[in-house]
Amino acid sequence: MAQKKSSETPEEKKGRGRPRRMDRSILLGQADHYRLAFPQFWSKLGPRLLAAHSSEEIVRAVSDEAVGMSGSLVQFSELILKIIRDAKFPRARPASQIHFLADSLGGQGFVTPRRSREICAEERTRARHVIVRREYYIECSCGYEGPARDGACRNCGTGELSWDLRVKENE
Repeated sequence: MAQKKSSETPEEKKGRGRPRRMDRSILLGQADHYRLAFPQFWSKLGPRLLAAHSSEEIVRAVSDEAVGMSGSLVQFSELILKIIRDAKFPRARPASQIHFLADSLGGQGFVTPRRSREICAEERTRARHVIVRREYYIECSCGYEGPARDGACRNCGTGELSWDLRVKENE
């Protein structure tokens, strides 16, 4: 039986199914990092980025103005140009420009800039639930037996442990 010849080697073949997704928390963390870092450079960097017509101009602007971030931004020069040329990119307010660019760059090219902004918006509006109080059952020397409130007796308010319990905790 003749085997089908493929022009691709096994390493070059694409996997089946959807491509691997980027972790949302990493994407949001990167976008938040850019949101904090861009305001430091934006007064000089912003106008140069908006005036850029090629990725080389963006590389020069980032290298000159954003010295602390130049290493991480130079590799995304084509992506930055694409984001700034987007029809929805805000033209008036610097804060809006920073947020738009930061959220678009959060995906670092693994997802499209638009999808990156959508993920950032979804993650920021998602409710985060946390435990606000732990309770456990106690028996107090005042005679109270039941759940504790903030680690103390609900009846007399003491949080001091008996000698026997302190010894058991230290073992």
